[in-house]
Amino acid sequence: MRRGLLSSASIAPFALGILYIPLAHPVEAAAGMHQHGASQAQNEGSPQDTAQGAAQDGTVQDVVVVGEEDRGEQKMEEVMMHTPRSGDVVTGKQAQEQQFTTLNDYAQKIPGFRPNITTPHFSRMAIRGLGSAMAGATSAGYQSETGFVVDNVPWIQPEYQAGDWTNIESFEISYGPSGTSGGKNTDVGTIYITTPLPSFARKTQLETSIGSYGHVIQKVDATGPVIDEALAYRVSGYYERARGWIRDAGNGQDYGDINRQGIRIQLLGVGENFTDRFIFSFNNIAEYTGYGQGAGGGSATAPIGDSFLVYANGTRPASTYFQTFANRLGKPIQTTNPYQPYLGHPGLDYARVGTISNELNYQLGQHTLTSITAFGYFNAPMYDCTDNQSAWIGAGTCNMDNYGMQVSQEVRLSSPKGEQFEWLAGLYTLYESNWARMHHTELGPYAAQWLNNPAAMQGLINWFNTGVRDTQVAGYASGTLHFTDKFSITAGVRNSYDMRYQTTTWVPQLVSGSPYSYAQQISALIAGGGGGNVTTGGHTNNHNGVTALLNPSLQVNDNILLYGLVGRGDKAPTANGTAGPVTPGNLANGFTPFFNKSTRSLDYEIGLKTNWFDDQFVSNVNFYWNDLWNFQTPQSLLYTTSAGILASTSYMGNAPHVRLRGVEFIERWAPNFIPGLQVHATGAYTEARYISYDQAPAPADYTYPGGPSTVSLSNTRMTGVPWWSFNVGVDYAHPVGQVFRELGEALHDTSAWTTTSYTAFGYGNVAWFNKSQLTNPRSVYQYWQPAYSLVNLGAGLRTDDRNYAVTFWVKNLFDARPFSAFTVGNATAPAAVSLTMQGPRYFGVTFSAAL
Repeated sequence: MRRGLLSSASIAPFALGILYIPLAHPVEAAAGMHQHGASQAQNEGSPQDTAQGAAQDGTVQDVVVVGEEDRGEQKMEEVMMHTPRSGDVVTGKQAQEQQFTTLNDYAQKIPGFRPNITTPHFSRMAIRGLGSAMAGATSAGYQSETGFVVDNVPWIQPEYQAGDWTNIESFEISYGPSGTSGGKNTDVGTIYITTPLPSFARKTQLETSIGSYGHVIQKVDATGPVIDEALAYRVSGYYERARGWIRDAGNGQDYGDINRQGIRIQLLGVGENFTDRFIFSFNNIAEYTGYGQGAGGGSATAPIGDSFLVYANGTRPASTYFQTFANRLGKPIQTTNPYQPYLGHPGLDYARVGTISNELNYQLGQHTLTSITAFGYFNAPMYDCTDNQSAWIGAGTCNMDNYGMQVSQEVRLSSPKGEQFEWLAGLYTLYESNWARMHHTELGPYAAQWLNNPAAMQGLINWFNTGVRDTQVAGYASGTLHFTDKFSITAGVRNSYDMRYQTTTWVPQLVSGSPYSYAQQISALIAGGGGGNVTTGGHTNNHNGVTALLNPSLQVNDNILLYGLVGRGDKAPTANGTAGPVTPGNLANGFTPFFNKSTRSLDYEIGLKTNWFDDQFVSNVNFYWNDLWNFQTPQSLLYTTSAGILASTSYMGNAPHVRLRGVEFIERWAPNFIPGLQVHATGAYTEARYISYDQAPAPADYTYPGGPSTVSLSNTRMTGVPWWSFNVGVDYAHPVGQVFRELGEALHDTSAWTTTSYTAFGYGNVAWFNKSQLTNPRSVYQYWQPAYSLVNLGAGLRTDDRNYAVTFWVKNLFDARPFSAFTVGNATAPAAVSLTMQGPRYFGVTFSAAL
């Protein structure tokens, strides 16, 4: 039955009050199920999935939004059994029942994915070992090798990943290069998050969780019609609070706390030949998350003991950190316990992130025109300093304030589904502006003693203002030719033109009325690791890059799909937002590079997707070999200031040749002879290696007088990447009927809860990570993070219609606390680590109700 909705001349655009842009979710038409705005993970594999709303008769059918649980399950089936490239999916139902909140939770289900969520700015996703910006790559405007896409909109900077990702329809990872079917081009993989559409069926979902550390999460999700069969809404919100799990032994402040809330408002308009979806979202975060969370920056600041640096020539520094601390400050060391700090100047890290997007799908004859418009902004000041032992020095140890905005517009035209040749073509434009006010050198009350310079007064700040802008214009086209009903080839190409701009300025904030001159105060700032009063001016870099993909697939029989992929990736040069003066001995020696070189990637993959025993057992395996030339990697120039502080100037450079190779497998078993049981197992072998890197920056082991400034890292593994990781998840549900009937009869209570049928359910998930190297391969002392496991368990009871449920759960059952960075220290810094990112053991209970 065809539903009578608004025509193309309807008032829906006026009612939405927005720009037209594309819809990114499945809708059900009278002729069957059609993908409106299919995710680009599917698009990269076959353009037929991008034919936005193309019904079998070549028109956009009037639509009825189906349940988000159905769409999540459909996405999983599509990716695991039909999409001819490697990927995996976590459904919204799994995320809700298993208490997933941040991206760190999803990483325990997905092979080869490490989100590295710490503070909003220092979070850097990694897929297949790349994308996590190690030391020095945390400047404003850095673009990762991985993509992050929400409802068909790529969001470039890590701040857009902040907040809770709870009310979703599906969480999907797609491996390999992307961009030939739309969105932003990436080299190694993309995360796609799809949220539920507004529905014309009115429903409100409420959820409350309480747990250890005073953990409280409140969620609400309400949807329904605004105009029957024409305009629907959905409003989702969350509120989360928890005490920190690290207690400052000096001031009693808790670090690693949770203090965030967010809202997402949607409108969906549908008509005779169009669908239009508008989304507004806002997240607000104010947390003490800076201490010990240096994974994004590669730094280690949580002390574990005195420094024990041994230079590569066998000598040692003139003093250890403890000796330097005692000699300069005359204070005792108060802690070497990374979980009991005595911070000298703690502060909150904030993030206020807002996005607006609109997606229009419009039927043009048998073709579909899709338009996606998006705007985003963030405001993320960070006020913490890492100085410990109750001594605020502020010599390069404080943080930065980050701001940014992006605007994107995408337009594409796609052919109908089901034809022998299916195609799409489009244009993507992006403007991105990011800037930061760094205040790494913010001198405190102990700075003068530490630097042995009375001019190093409290209140001296060296503001490091950076600005990075990027404009990209890209055209792309992709097509799938079905030679037979068994054999197809997908080919795609993209040409991107990037125009990038950078500027940095060091601005001193002096102490007025002091007895020290301008020159003396500037010298004190430089001695503390600052840059003085200089500017790079403005610089531009233009780059034209080509991305291409060839993706054949063969359906050998009903049970076996064989595919291959050859992809060429391109990443434009990075603008060095941290480009600054090199000032050893307080003498300016020029600037670090303003831009690095572009990266070229060649990726080769072959995979097999099989299903057996009437789809009871599904097995995916994928082999890949990815070479990257001029790989963009952080580099640091180490030098000693006039105050004897080992300082560094960091920037983005290039490693001539990096190679990724490995295998990913995904298995699913749902035996008919055990109804309600589902086992999901994943694994990855990830070898990330420098093939050629003869001029890598030397680690601190080589900072002795006359030591080399570079070392060779050729044929060494990239640090921080576990080569093996596995996950096994088990879900089980069993109907238990009217279990409260007898209790109700005994209480003479005949209300609904006594006569309702229930289902008991439980889940368990074990994520295991192999050991990973955290020190430079050329360092004298080597530290490896040992292998560890994260175990999550839960059990509960729900009504058969899923309207009411209670779940008891525990996360990180065995309280695993792996480190993510390590340093032996030096004369002015202790031996230290960067703490785990997923937090300690949490346990609690969740209640949910649908009204």
